Amino acid sequence: MMKTLILICLLGTPHADCTENTADAVIQGPDAMSLVECGMHGQAYVAGGALASYVDDQHYLKVSCTAGRRVRAAGLQPVRGAAQAQVSD
Repeated sequence: MMKTLILICLLGTPHADCTENTADAVIQGPDAMSLVECGMHGQAYVAGGALASYVDDQHYLKVSCTAGRRVRAAGLQPVRGAAQAQVSD
């Protein structure tokens, strides 16, 4: 089983360095049985337009397909929420 993750990273972050740990936000997609299925899930999320509110002129999207456990959703925040939390701390 693979996990589909959509990473939202700052434009200044090199593509190779955009990971679950460096992303401003991580959105979990559905489980996939193969890399092809994972890629299709990621493309469907992007094409559906549901992620438009997460992307602005300072961020880009990256689809990540990895085997293993799914990430816990409790600590994940939308980009705007995460940026506001960092400013107010």
